Amino acid sequence: MKNYRLFSAATLLIALFFAAPSLLSAQNNLPTVPYIEVRASATRKVTPDELYLKITIKESDYKGKKSLQDVQQTMVNILQKCGVNIDEALTVMSMGSSVKFKTFSSKIKTRTEAVYILKLTNADTMQKIINLLEEKEISNIVLAETKYSKIKELESELGIEAVKQAKQRATELVSAIGQEIGKAIYINSWSMNEIVSPRNYKMMASRSAVQEDAAMGATTPLSITENEYSVDVNVRFELK
Repeated sequence: MKNYRLFSAATLLIALFFAAPSLLSAQNNLPTVPYIEVRASATRKVTPDELYLKITIKESDYKGKKSLQDVQQTMVNILQKCGVNIDEALTVMSMGSSVKFKTFSSKIKTRTEAVYILKLTNADTMQKIINLLEEKEISNIVLAETKYSKIKELESELGIEAVKQAKQRATELVSAIGQEIGKAIYINSWSMNEIVSPRNYKMMASRSAVQEDAAMGATTPLSITENEYSVDVNVRFELK
């Protein structure tokens, strides 16, 4: 029985040895699809349409002359004067907590310090509000964040643009060898967003410009930096 098993194993190894070249030959003879793969990119700069101001009010800044509620009401009056919907645009962030709640809960009446997040949609309105707040000695204001609300639509447009560029490039390349491209058999895409971190709005202009404007009784306009978005694609086309 033992000799029989050894014979069977040896026979199997010999069979595999002779079959291997045939299997490799069959694999090498499998039909392959000639293709060209190209990479393309589409980029666009857009102005953010969601601007978030962080406004901090501290009673200690007023040396006991004004309460948090007094300054808060002054701020609200200015925002309403500028056409801001308080319920939708202004949020109070409780000190020492990440919990946010809509303006103006009675829970914050005993506080001596509060941080507010104000959402605006354009730099002109922001500049006007900042100027009016500063006139009322509310000056602890930071441009905390900027966003573009239609980013999904923009990325879709850039993706289509990049694929079209890839198709045109592939067509030009293969025409040099007298061929044509067929259908796309592979597409890969990814996005790159270069968002400039916002800074304290007072730092948007140079110090000399601010000093010059102050001497003339003017205010340096606030400029919102454009954000750059791009979509890259790799596309593989069949060759005819």
